[in-house]
Amino acid sequence: MLLTFAMKAQKYEDVQFIISQDGDGEPNLNLVWKDGGLFLSLSGLFISDGETWYELPVSDLVNVNVINEEPLQLRFKIPALDVVVTGKRAERLLALRHFLLPYIKHDKERDGMKSLLKFWAVGIFDLDILARLMGEDEGHIVTLIGKAKKDGLITDDDRVTEKGLSTLSADERKVLKRSV
Repeated sequence: MLLTFAMKAQKYEDVQFIISQDGDGEPNLNLVWKDGGLFLSLSGLFISDGETWYELPVSDLVNVNVINEEPLQLRFKIPALDVVVTGKRAERLLALRHFLLPYIKHDKERDGMKSLLKFWAVGIFDLDILARLMGEDEGHIVTLIGKAKKDGLITDDDRVTEKGLSTLSADERKVLKRSV
């Protein structure tokens, strides 16, 4: 996250926000909500508490989702960080989310890899079954398996490594431990 301000940012909304490191997918509860503003520029989104500026480049956004409806809270997810904002005018935040969604890069291979690792961890190795469960063709599944082995996510004796498990959220790992 850059702590610089881009030129010609326009204030979009007064907000309260929390910035936390991505852990188990939930914002850290020990963090304090800050009052500030949400700004838009050609290069991205900016949040400021009046003293510090935080840049959220649109090109780095992984997701923008609603995590609470009353009051409306949006989570802007970029690699390793979650920024949760709430504002007085929910319709403006929803409009911003709607505007940003087409710009979010959906890394199908990454999502497919996560799914593959979950199924692999519970012992599903059959290509036909994996292809049906994941909605992919078998060729793509073979490619994902090869990449997972090359990247050290799966061992040659078909175990998901600690590195592979670390790509899953804490909640996903808990569920997998209970099912194995």
